[in-house]
Amino acid sequence: MSGSARRARERDGASRRLLLAGAVILFVALLGTGAAACGGELAEAQQLEQAGEWEAALSVYQEVLAEDPENVAALSGAAVALMVLQRFDEALRFQERVAAVDPEDVQTRLELGFNYLNHQDRPGDAVRVLEEATELDPTAKNLTFLAQALEQAGDTEGAEQALRRAIEVDPLYQYAYSRLARLLESQGRGVEAQALLAQAANAGVTVDGQR
Repeated sequence: MSGSARRARERDGASRRLLLAGAVILFVALLGTGAAACGGELAEAQQLEQAGEWEAALSVYQEVLAEDPENVAALSGAAVALMVLQRFDEALRFQERVAAVDPEDVQTRLELGFNYLNHQDRPGDAVRVLEEATELDPTAKNLTFLAQALEQAGDTEGAEQALRRAIEVDPLYQYAYSRLARLLESQGRGVEAQALLAQAANAGVTVDGQR
């Protein structure tokens, strides 16, 4: 190959590399613009939430999801907005999607559990997602939520175990004592219920008017 041909080939190769680099830079810039726009829309939706404009916030979340169906922040925001608007059936699919794509989202699992429990007549599914929530964050409150679902699902033994565990986790959590006392009384175990109330009183906890 002659020197002039070699130089021409090198110039062609350099030109192609420059064009490719330019295309990459443009693509990255477009991605950045899209991410910034999405972030701006999410911020707008959150501001609308703070102003109590839930319908408007929902519309913005839906716009984001039209462009990015897997946007977890928008899915979660839409789920919350629909729950506030008491559109529980519509909220369900967003909550389920968030729970599926984010294995560590405790709050959505709690909200999904109570949607199943209170609005969908699906206590078994409520137990499932609330168990996931308590595995992630085993607070007394979350364990008591789980106990509610277990009791409604007919598993009173499991409910009692969850409530006793809640009291172990936080001996000052009044609601766990209250629910457990009622559960024991419903089973004709009044003596145990009174012993529980005495335990609560010794811990300085007032339960259902007991002191």
